[in-house]
Amino acid sequence: MILNIIFLFFTIYLLIQSIIEQRPFYKKMKRSIGFRGGKIIYIDKPQEVKEKGVIYGKLLKSDKYGLSGKPDYIYQLGEELIPIELKSSQAEDSPYYKDVMQLVAYFLIIEDVYQKRVKRGRVVYKNSMFEVYNRRSLRKELFNILKQMKKMQEGNYLPEVNPSYALCRFCPCKETVCEIYKNTSK
Repeated sequence: MILNIIFLFFTIYLLIQSIIEQRPFYKKMKRSIGFRGGKIIYIDKPQEVKEKGVIYGKLLKSDKYGLSGKPDYIYQLGEELIPIELKSSQAEDSPYYKDVMQLVAYFLIIEDVYQKRVKRGRVVYKNSMFEVYNRRSLRKELFNILKQMKKMQEGNYLPEVNPSYALCRFCPCKETVCEIYKNTSK
């Protein structure tokens, strides 16, 4: 009897998890940067007039994940930390994959630096804004990308590509771990 009850709860838990994972990982919202009742705790710009309790332009480093970065803003809303990334481009129906992966990397960095789980973040484009949720599936995708990048650095992996200036010029791997771009820009 007890095993049946445990099995029932476990099955319900798995169903709820699968429903959560099937929802879109982002929500399109009205373009707005701030939060009511929230305060900025990090800005990626030096300021002439500094506010107390705000970190300005510091590179955030995660030794645990081997990542570093500078989100444009980090808001604190209660106990929740929310990274905000501003983009100069436009996006219509969904955020760009590279921007989502950048935000997921910030989730990991912030979690390591501040020791708080990040639930969500925002990517703000010129014409739209998307709230991105910190999902296990997105983290897994980022870990796979990081593994591939590490293999590329070590020379153990070279992805199959058809190098072209048009495709490579906006690639996040350009001039970092990828040697292909150097050969196409001549």
